[in-house]
Amino acid sequence: MKNILIIDDDREMQSVLSSIIKSEGYEVITAGTGKEALEKIGMHSPDLVLLDIKLPGMDGMKVLEEIKQRNKNLIVIMLTGYGDIKDAVQAMKMGAFNYITKPFENEEILVNINEALQSRDVSNETLSVREKEVVRWIKKGKSSWEIAAILGISERTVNFHVNNIKQKLNVVSRTQAVALAIEQGLINME
Repeated sequence: MKNILIIDDDREMQSVLSSIIKSEGYEVITAGTGKEALEKIGMHSPDLVLLDIKLPGMDGMKVLEEIKQRNKNLIVIMLTGYGDIKDAVQAMKMGAFNYITKPFENEEILVNINEALQSRDVSNETLSVREKEVVRWIKKGKSSWEIAAILGISERTVNFHVNNIKQKLNVVSRTQAVALAIEQGLINME
């Protein structure tokens, strides 16, 4: 079951969003501040975050920045009571999946959540059989030239696959690629 973290200091809004989201079978975690949210992300590893821009202490844009520094693949949908185009553009540049203005229709929230989770699942299916094979060898600690010898291909071709893997998984290192591939079930933990 997918879990969704709602970050909003308005308890009534947390309750409304929780009811909407639970009705679709998702698990819900809530936080009222940016600091609390970052702690809960560390504890629960949510699949998606609904993040209000106006929060006490650390505002939503700063929380978004912190989230993306920790896990750039975590899906974040921004929520705001103020439809500021400048904020929406900034949030999208920082990696938010979407930006929704309150008040919203229940269906709008659910559609955005489903689209976001589907887009992540589709991107997970994009590794080719050869790319998965390369990730499995990286997981075993093999270098590009060792993988090339094992697979009977050139080291340059292995590096091409490694670059594709990192791009498709939206990571910057081989270690992150392996961790994300395991987390998303693309390769086995074994």
